[in-house]
Amino acid sequence: MRPTRPSLSTTFFALSALLLGLAPTALAQGSGSYVRWADGQRREDGALQTAVATFRHPTRDQVVVLYGVVHIADDDYYARVQRDLDSYTTVLYEGVAPGKDEPTEADKSLGDMQKVMGELLGLTFQKDGIDYTRSNLVHADMTMDQLKEAMGGGTINPMGQLMDEKQLANMAPIMKMLAGVGKMLMQGNPAMRDQFKRQMAQQLANADMSQLGGMGEKMHRVILIERNIVCMEVLERQLETQRDGSIGIFYGAAHMPDLEERLEKLGFTLTEKRWMSAWQVGGGADDGWVAPEATTPRARPAQPVPAAPQGEGKRWF
Repeated sequence: MRPTRPSLSTTFFALSALLLGLAPTALAQGSGSYVRWADGQRREDGALQTAVATFRHPTRDQVVVLYGVVHIADDDYYARVQRDLDSYTTVLYEGVAPGKDEPTEADKSLGDMQKVMGELLGLTFQKDGIDYTRSNLVHADMTMDQLKEAMGGGTINPMGQLMDEKQLANMAPIMKMLAGVGKMLMQGNPAMRDQFKRQMAQQLANADMSQLGGMGEKMHRVILIERNIVCMEVLERQLETQRDGSIGIFYGAAHMPDLEERLEKLGFTLTEKRWMSAWQVGGGADDGWVAPEATTPRARPAQPVPAAPQGEGKRWF
């Protein structure tokens, strides 16, 4: 029997989770998910929230913070995230760096979809909301070449399971036109935008998504697990040279349950978990966040800090 291809709706749902960096509840293990929906005081209020978890080693003065984020969010969210990151000694950050080859049409269309989603929801891109030139940042991710090699040369875009390169290229102008119309419509109707944000946030945060298999088992393994392995290799090198202080792992919330398990195997124990509102809907929801004192970032990297990937070649998954 021939395998059934994933439906457009299932693939879109998987793609949305991929672009936003969110983990469905079915993937959450350990202490639980790193993304949730929180109701506000009124019926129309609420927020999509991501978790920040602190882990300590029992015998060494080392602290690791799993800083789960969403890659498209409110401006205020990224301002708060920046203050947190500046308070850590070192931050290992996610970001698939550009490879030696030019992006394919599938690569470009993935970026276009990310842009469309942000504009429709009135949200800011992570690369525009965070300063990647800070001195305490250390790159801890694959390059696009490494990612594609891990995929066996296959596309990194889930839509590639439904369309070929030419079809994806033909979709680009249609997407831009629809994005322009949708943006104008949403800007003129804040209630409609809030309803759209609410529905998407609740579905992504609360759905039991073993159906993320619509993204493909191999793609799920590479995008999440194998990149986590790269991140942990960088962390272990950092722990060897940085004997005290804090190390933040700044990655999409989808990566955090697996990273949590790997941290526990290194002897780290969860001591605190708090939540931050990434998308506020209506009046939002309180998350109890308290701003840390302003800090000048200081770094003790285990390796030279490479230039932060910039521009259209950089992607978060």
